[in-house]
Amino acid sequence: MRIHKITLLLFLILSLKTFAQNRQNFIGINPSITVEPFYNKGEFDVNIFPFVYQRTITKIADLRFTSVLNLGIRNNGNSISHFGLETAFPVFFKKKEDKTELSKGFFIAPVISLTRNRMDDHNNIGTWVEPGYNLLFDNKFAMSCGLQIGGTYFNYDNGTDKWRSHFGVKIIFGKWL
Repeated sequence: MRIHKITLLLFLILSLKTFAQNRQNFIGINPSITVEPFYNKGEFDVNIFPFVYQRTITKIADLRFTSVLNLGIRNNGNSISHFGLETAFPVFFKKKEDKTELSKGFFIAPVISLTRNRMDDHNNIGTWVEPGYNLLFDNKFAMSCGLQIGGTYFNYDNGTDKWRSHFGVKIIFGKWL
């Protein structure tokens, strides 16, 4: 529970700072499926609330928040498995001429993910790097594609904590407002 309070506090502080400035806002979805190596055959998680909010911060960087509310599809019954927040800081290779320009092109983002797994009673702290590309279409529609590479720390309530590698494909669809 402590991790979630820290996550909420970090989110509020960063949001207040960025909302006070005249920047571009992106609203989108990040449909995702998670399959862990330790899941039984045919088991996976689906993010049922894949909300994404991204905001320009500087001429080269944005701040992105992605909600995590995973439905765990299991052989012995389905239920909410994970909930939490992912925070990324995409840094674009090409500098914008103005902060109000929409973000596009190649980027690399450090990412931190804080989640709670209710099914297996552990907290997850994910740290990874996400290289990617942000496509910008007509009418301010955008699609972002990235690869996430790094590790996740599993902090079990009653068990041995461990680090595991993380690899993911990130696809986000949405619109700049």
